[in-house]
Amino acid sequence: MIPVRAAALAALVTALLAVGSALAPAAGAHTDTGTFSATRAEPGPGGTTTIDVLLTYDNDGHGAAGATVTVTVQGPTGGPVPVTMSAGDREGAYTGEVATSEPGDYTVTASAAEPEAQASFSFTVEAPATTTTAPTTTSPDVATSTASVVEADDQGADAASDDGGSSAVLVVGVVILTALAAAGGVWWWRRDRTPA
Repeated sequence: MIPVRAAALAALVTALLAVGSALAPAAGAHTDTGTFSATRAEPGPGGTTTIDVLLTYDNDGHGAAGATVTVTVQGPTGGPVPVTMSAGDREGAYTGEVATSEPGDYTVTASAAEPEAQASFSFTVEAPATTTTAPTTTSPDVATSTASVVEADDQGADAASDDGGSSAVLVVGVVILTALAAAGGVWWWRRDRTPA
């Protein structure tokens, strides 16, 4: 009679572990959606602008390293220009450079497939400021160009940092449930072995 109860107990514990495994997300697993945050455009030398984006997973805020990030820049004239992006200085960071010699408004569009994310932000390249020299000198006019830096709202990073607690609570709950089931099984098994 005892082997039947031991088999029933083993089946109960196995069923509880299977249910707990199905309910708890895999440790370290990422979702298939992400957020671009910390996006910026910084003026560089020779009429260029450096584009920086940070891609993070929505469920835990971890950087999405190794993602295929597509970035285009639409300037005041012409069509969108693709920007070749490379890995940045931290996990999930990507950087690239684009020619921005024409003054005006530029729109950056970033997208990724894994994790799925899209974002856009704008920056402005100001018209060159010209200064003239006094009529008594023969030096030419001096022209300079600057691009103003516009940083997008960093709401995605704040939201992502608040999402990590729910999965930890679920894992702790599954562990407690499993321990209680095991303790109940041991009690049941010992109850039958105790002489009456």
